[in-house]
Amino acid sequence: MKARITMEGSEVQDIGYRLFLMGKAKALRGFEAFNEGSAVTALVEGEEGSVKDFTKMAKEEAPPGARVSRVRVEGYHGHVMALRDFREQFNSEQLVKIAVTGVEMKGDIKEMKVDVKEIKGDIKEMKVDVKEIKGDIKEMKVDVKEIKGDIKEMKVDVKEIKGDAKDMLGKQDETNDEISGFRSDLKSWMEPRLSRLERDVGLIKEKMGLG
Repeated sequence: MKARITMEGSEVQDIGYRLFLMGKAKALRGFEAFNEGSAVTALVEGEEGSVKDFTKMAKEEAPPGARVSRVRVEGYHGHVMALRDFREQFNSEQLVKIAVTGVEMKGDIKEMKVDVKEIKGDIKEMKVDVKEIKGDIKEMKVDVKEIKGDIKEMKVDVKEIKGDAKDMLGKQDETNDEISGFRSDLKSWMEPRLSRLERDVGLIKEKMGLG
C-alpha cells in the first residue's frame, strides 16, 4: 500500500520535520520526505496496517515547534524510495548542510575577527581620548589653582587699599584738626590787635574834630 501525506502550516519547514517522520517510519518498506512549497510531503509504502498506523501518527503527532494547520492523505501510485536509501540520502544532505554552515561560520568568524580588531582600535582611540581628557583636567586644575592664587592676591590688595584709605582718612582728620587750631590761634592773635587799632583810630578822630 502507498500513500502521499502532506503537512501544511505556518511552521513545518526547517524544524526537523523530515527527520521526525523518518524516525517514525521504521515499519515501512519505502519512505521519502521533502519540502514542497510551504508544506512538507511524505511518500510512504508498506503493509496496509503499517501505512495506516503511520498515517494516523502523522495526523496526531508533530515535532516540537511545528505549527500544523492541516494534514492531507491521498492515494499514491508512483515510485517510493526505500527507507534505507532515503536515510543515506538524508544523512548526506545534512552533512552537506553542516559543511556549508561550517564555511559560512568561518566567514562569520573572520568578520567577527575583523570587528574585534576594529573594536580594539576603537578602544585604543578611547584610551587616547581619556588620556587627553585627563591632561585637560590636570591643566584645568592648574588654571583653577592659579585663579585661586590671583583671587587671594586680589584680597590682599583690597585689604591694603582699605588700610591706605583708612590711613588717608586719619591724616585728613589730623589736617582738619591742625587747620582748626591754626584758625583759633589766628583769631586769638588778631582780636587784641584789631581792638587796639580801633581805639587808636577813635583817638585820632577826636583830635581832628571828626568824632
